[in-house]
Amino acid sequence: MHGFVEVLLLSLVTSSLSETISYLLVYRTEEFQRLKSKVIQSERKLEDEKQTTGGGGKHRQRRIEGIEAQLSAARSKASSIQLRNMLVVGLVQVASIYCVNSWYNGLVVGVLPFEPLAMFRGLTHRGLPEDSPANACSATFVFVLGGLIFKALLDRYLQLGLPKGSSLPQWLTNPDDTITANKR
Repeated sequence: MHGFVEVLLLSLVTSSLSETISYLLVYRTEEFQRLKSKVIQSERKLEDEKQTTGGGGKHRQRRIEGIEAQLSAARSKASSIQLRNMLVVGLVQVASIYCVNSWYNGLVVGVLPFEPLAMFRGLTHRGLPEDSPANACSATFVFVLGGLIFKALLDRYLQLGLPKGSSLPQWLTNPDDTITANKR
């Protein structure tokens, strides 16, 4: 149990380090802040335009499409800014996983309450000897899962990045409107 807590703490530290790097390289820059405010403003405009019950069908539809295009362009530009950050954070994560593998190689740090499916056993047993129990967990498995959880929690509570918004196509998020529009 002692190793399990250590690995989770390492995972928390690595996730915090990754978010700090992201903040320093991307989130605090003037350009990203400008794009973030533009995305928020465009989302508000889009929501207001969609809630407006006024007439002008084609003109209103063109305005909505124009706002959606602005929103898409701003999100695309922000994604290109975040690209260099993803490379640096990826290198930090790979180095961290390498260190965890070398420090905890062959040690069982946790036990699952079930036996994982054969296709997932390679993930849960990475770095463990073959004679270890089927429901044993390796440090790598715990580290990666902890990293996913902590990264999601930090993203949610710090809210440094762009607002999530709906990045799905309209035919998936609101199929009734799409069907109605195609019938016209």
